[in-house]
Amino acid sequence: MNTRTKVGIDQLCIGMHVKLDGWVGHPFLFSSFKIKDQKQLDTLRSLGLKEIEYLPQKSDAKPLPIPAQPAAPAAPAVAATALDELMKQKKERIESLRQEMEQIQAAERKYVKTANAVKNVMRLANNNPAQAAEQASEIAAQLSEIFLARQNPFIHLMGDNASDSSSHFHSLNVTMLALILAHAVGIEDAQTLQDIAQGAMLHDIGKTMVPSQVLLKDEDLTPSETKLLEMHPGYGIKLMQPVETLPRRVKEIILFHHEMADGSGHPKGLKGDEIDQAVRIVTIANTYDNLCNQRVSARCKTPSEALSFMYKTEGAKYDKTLLSAFIKSMGIYPPGTIVMLKSGKVGIVMSIDSSDLLHPNLMLYDAAIPKTQAAIVNLRRDLDDSVDRTLRPSALPKPVFDYLSPRKHISYFVENAGSA
Repeated sequence: MNTRTKVGIDQLCIGMHVKLDGWVGHPFLFSSFKIKDQKQLDTLRSLGLKEIEYLPQKSDAKPLPIPAQPAAPAAPAVAATALDELMKQKKERIESLRQEMEQIQAAERKYVKTANAVKNVMRLANNNPAQAAEQASEIAAQLSEIFLARQNPFIHLMGDNASDSSSHFHSLNVTMLALILAHAVGIEDAQTLQDIAQGAMLHDIGKTMVPSQVLLKDEDLTPSETKLLEMHPGYGIKLMQPVETLPRRVKEIILFHHEMADGSGHPKGLKGDEIDQAVRIVTIANTYDNLCNQRVSARCKTPSEALSFMYKTEGAKYDKTLLSAFIKSMGIYPPGTIVMLKSGKVGIVMSIDSSDLLHPNLMLYDAAIPKTQAAIVNLRRDLDDSVDRTLRPSALPKPVFDYLSPRKHISYFVENAGSA
């Protein structure tokens, strides 16, 4: 627990961690922060405060001795002008934050609309597989266009209101992740991207023929139930094989998306280059989403844990080049990751720009800022800070958990951001 005490404004120095009352009446983006330079120090002294709250445990420096004579205040006109400029900058930053939040909300609306379209594909599959394939092709073409714009994909974390554990959300997640990976390895052919997207969307279509008591079971499956579940690729290709317009590559994704590079997969035990690159891409995307989004939430891995598990524990199962590219494209801290910064601040990674993976955009916990106005900040642009470690959501105190709302289901949507 942090000890807090009040110190005189003249005792402040660089390296002290201070806390201001409220969020509106000062020009700083945060109410609690470590003083990093003389400009911040001068700004604090110009606020007209006699004393300020000080957090010793978060500070790198101790308060200065109490001066015999108070420091002469800055010239009012000069201080007021500087303060007005800083307040103006803060208002501009708040407006920028508002626009960024609107961008995320717009992405969520697009995601839900697309997920509903995918849901309709699943509904059609059993009775009209040709129409399901046609609609899947149309959605795949739209999503592929995002990655044909020769711009950096900007990956957004979706809110829980925009995603759930339903099969059509899984299919859309795998589609987005597969396209992210295809883009990362330089696939630019429109038809190939569309095939990967369509195949990813339809990869689990055979599960419509697996009994729901198996699909929805929370406990471990019995050997016979596992065998039944493993039949879904065969069910899927049986359903979609008669569709003459469905590309060969899409059919291979449906049938072989559980084949592994080391030959340990099913249904045929293919290995290495026997498996088409498009299939290997979807396999990685499918595995990652399954690890992050399991029916029993206690079994879910965090995004960072999922990537680490795939690389360190199951690395032999995947194409090494593709897996490395996937990890790089998702960043060290994929969207949905809870992080603690070296300053002690806690936040959730909301989005990443593929051109600057080391500096994700975070929503930070600050009790002084209403949750509805929570700051979305960039590690490079807004903070003189860095990530200290990742945290499991279960490790968060309840007020922090409620504020950050860690996602029960990790879902992403992609937009373009800036020219490559």
